[in-house]
Amino acid sequence: MRQAGWMTTIGAALLGACSPSSDADYNTVHVDPAQARAQAQIDRAAAAQGARTAARSGLPVATTTPTSAGARKLPVAFQGYWGRTPGDCALANVDAQGRLAIEADQLRFFRQRARVDALGELSANEVDATLSFKHDDTRWTHPTRLTLEQGGTRLLMVEQGDAGRPGQTARYQRC
Repeated sequence: MRQAGWMTTIGAALLGACSPSSDADYNTVHVDPAQARAQAQIDRAAAAQGARTAARSGLPVATTTPTSAGARKLPVAFQGYWGRTPGDCALANVDAQGRLAIEADQLRFFRQRARVDALGELSANEVDATLSFKHDDTRWTHPTRLTLEQGGTRLLMVEQGDAGRPGQTARYQRC
């Protein structure tokens, strides 16, 4: 009997050493805030649609409302860096006067910018744009046709001039 009491005391001591301290909280799980937001969205969709419907149809996706700025965005195939010469494509060349950066709604030249005011897509490789140019304090607007050539590796830009400012034609290669 004495031996059984001794074993019980040792067993209790060993269990006490293995049990968690009162400071540790094993019920708390730290979750990344982005994951928590995603889980909350899943929970809301399941509550609104039912778990089975939410699992089948997926989560609702937010759609953007079309704006007037969306109608002025150049197609992705035109966007990027272009150069008149191979030296213009070297990004370390800060004096690249023939470099052109085409963004969604503007063109950036060496010393001037042009904002897309209106856009008409003629085909996947050709657009007509009304560009508002700005150079220092001078501003002008010209219709301009942008055409992708040679599988999208070359760009032909034909700016229609007017009586006050002649138009220009320029060829660029994709950087």
